[in-house]
Amino acid sequence: RLFYAYYDQPDLVHDILDYLCDFWIAIYDAVLSDLPPASRPDSAEFWEDMAYRNGPLISPSLFREFMLPRYQRLIGFLRENGVRNFCVDTDGNCWQLIPLFLEAGMTAMLPFEVQAGMDIVEVRRAYPRLQVYGGLDKRALAQSLPAAKPAIEAELAKAEVLLHQGGYIPMADHLIPPDVPWETFVYYRRRLEEMSGRKKGHDCGD
Repeated sequence: RLFYAYYDQPDLVHDILDYLCDFWIAIYDAVLSDLPPASRPDSAEFWEDMAYRNGPLISPSLFREFMLPRYQRLIGFLRENGVRNFCVDTDGNCWQLIPLFLEAGMTAMLPFEVQAGMDIVEVRRAYPRLQVYGGLDKRALAQSLPAAKPAIEAELAKAEVLLHQGGYIPMADHLIPPDVPWETFVYYRRRLEEMSGRKKGHDCGD
């Protein structure tokens, strides 16, 4: 019914979205006003799954008309209050949405689902200022060692490119499935820590 409403009742949808935007701004205003400037957050996360394997669940034109103005208003308010980083989560193939999210004021995205056609190296090439989280195919962890090593190393090669460039948080492109062998996961994490230059400390395998 909502998708029909975008076309049949656009004024109603605009009213609903304006109300929600006002609501969230009021909440953030109340929270931020109680915090001293030094304790205010410097980043904000948005969880907006609006794509599936073959593309967005909403057309770019509808996004631009209905969602973009509210994102810009909310992000503008947060930016005025010291927030500098804005990250949005959406699974699926979100290629068509990336430029719209950037126009909205987002600075980062995740998780760049590989099986939906998202390649973080290509994303970074197309949008060099976009901060990237994720993009490592969780399916590479499906097998036991040593069979899993080639697939894991192929994924880590992508991570290495972005780690050298900066603006990247390496992680899987979704939750790690519960059937991933523990030894495979430990190998993946240790290799990732070696690659990212993390000093040895608490280890998931110890």
